Amino acid sequence: MNYSYLPAQKLKDVLHEKLSGIRTGRINSSILDSVVVEAYGSKMHFIELSTITIPEPAQLLITPFDKSVLPAMEKAIVNSNLGVNPVNDGAGLRLVFPPITEENRKKRVKEIATILEEVKIMLRSNRQDILKKFKREKEEGQMTEDDLRRNETQLQSEVDSLNEELEAITKQKEEELMKV
Repeated sequence: MNYSYLPAQKLKDVLHEKLSGIRTGRINSSILDSVVVEAYGSKMHFIELSTITIPEPAQLLITPFDKSVLPAMEKAIVNSNLGVNPVNDGAGLRLVFPPITEENRKKRVKEIATILEEVKIMLRSNRQDILKKFKREKEEGQMTEDDLRRNETQLQSEVDSLNEELEAITKQKEEELMKV
């Protein structure tokens, strides 16, 4: 039996998604992914309501497809924890992000560590579920003792490898954050 037991790509995607909300020196439109706008009677994301451009490294320009949602977009940004006040020029919103201080960089590094730990907890939970499945299969006679040991060893190898990948992803984000 040589197949992967873990949802590795899903865990990496979760980590990337959570890390994309942490701002580094250069602004990326993905910082708005977690902000939801009340528009047209439902909750929508900025990407569904507007075009987002980056005119300067520390600035986002949000141009809505429909100008009537501009106040709702502005309210969503003000209520978010982005740490920026939108400038409404009637045609769109301009977000000018202040430079990140050393103190904020260190705080964000701690956030990154917390996010990594959350994903590792998900990984350990998946590992435990898979181990229970293996033991149940052995008890039901679907797997021999040797198969159980071999599968446990392979699973642990996958967990170790995935842990290394997750740590590399977060280390890259930390390095990006600490660049001045």
